Amino acid sequence: MRNQLQPHSLNQPGERITQAPKRGFRVAEGRSTTVTIKYGPDSGDPQVAFQGTPGDIRGDVASFFGFDSDTCAALTLGELVLEVAQLAQGASHVARGLGARVVPQQPAAVPPEAQPVDNPLLGQIEACNSVEQLKELWAANQSAFADPAVMDAWKARGRALGPR
Repeated sequence: MRNQLQPHSLNQPGERITQAPKRGFRVAEGRSTTVTIKYGPDSGDPQVAFQGTPGDIRGDVASFFGFDSDTCAALTLGELVLEVAQLAQGASHVARGLGARVVPQQPAAVPPEAQPVDNPLLGQIEACNSVEQLKELWAANQSAFADPAVMDAWKARGRALGPR
């Protein structure tokens, strides 16, 4: 069973209390919350703090730790904080204990076979003005036609020139 927070003791005169949607706890409007995530038990260990409304903090924490907001939607703010605190402390423990360093994420490299290659034969195919020139180009460079891109370009150019 989840704890329900009802901050009656925080009420100030004139302060409105509203029901937070689907969460079962009441939040004082105009009040902010501060959440601090520590990376270790020592006072000198890094820490990060988030301040704002619970909704703002949820979004900020998810973004800061690289979570998709949809992934965090099912968690209460307390559960999310507990999860990221364990993540932060685990990363810190690995870095301290094993001498690891954080390596920034790199964009996914495109495999060499997926990278477009500028084949000079493609330009020669486009420069052909007749089907006869295409046939001569093929005869002189038969091994290059094993490349599907070259063969496709050669066939397309032949169709474009048509029989003359």
